[in-house]
This record gives sequence, C-alpha cells and structure tokens, in this order.
Amino acid sequence: MVIIRKAQPVDLDCLVRIFNLNIPKYFHEKELVDFKKYFNSNNIKTYFIIESEGKILGASGYAYENKETANLCWVFIDPNHHSKGLGTKLVNYCLDTLKRDNQLNVIQLETSNLTFKFYEKLDFKIEYIKKEYWPNNDDLYFMNMVLI
Repeated sequence: MVIIRKAQPVDLDCLVRIFNLNIPKYFHEKELVDFKKYFNSNNIKTYFIIESEGKILGASGYAYENKETANLCWVFIDPNHHSKGLGTKLVNYCLDTLKRDNQLNVIQLETSNLTFKFYEKLDFKIEYIKKEYWPNNDDLYFMNMVLI
C-alpha cells in the first residue's frame, strides 16, 4: 500500500540516494547541493514522501513565494518506480493541499523538456521556455496553474 506523509529530517539520506539515481537524466549533480539546502530549511514543513511498505519511493513539496503564489518543488521518484502513477499521486497531493488555500491564485514550477508533458497532463500551462538553461543544457520550462 502506498502512503504519502510529511518528510522528516531522517529521510534525507534516502532521498539523496534516490536523487542521485535521477542524475544525469533528470538532474545535474550540482543541483544536489540546492536540494539539500531546500530540505534542511523550513521548507521541510511542506515536503512530502511517497512510500510503500516503509520504503521511500520519491518526494515532492511546495514553497510559498508570497500569499498568492506557490512553487511546486523538487519532485522526483526512484527511476525503478517511474511510470507507475506515483509522481501523479504525489503532485496531486501537493496540489490538493494548495488548492485549499483560498488566498492562493497561482501554482508554478520550473521543469525541463524531459518532464514538461507530465505537468501538462496535470493542467499546468507553459508560460515560457529558456533554451539550454539547466547545467546539463536541457531547456527550462516555466509552467503555471492559475486557480482563479
């Protein structure tokens, strides 16, 4: 059975292992430092783990930019469990939580040419693209979901 729960500081080592499994296809090794900073900040309060039978399979979270805008952050799943609907469940969990905030108008995210179609299926729209933006030369896709 798959469950989603709040991340705990003790989850970091396992998440780093899963993050590393997503390098170089989805992340660049330089991004691991940024992920650790994010995880070790107050943002852990809005970061979630998806697990099955006690095994962490991935994570996702969000951070408020201001009272009207939130950013979906650091979404990743163990590559051995891709295409099983786990990322969709995890992102939808974050979206459902955010949509309960009546002051929130926009949910946004930054992704790449490798994953933007995943977010399009969840009703995110492309706002703009920056070519060869990421350290591995993938394109940046800035996407958002307008709630009002």
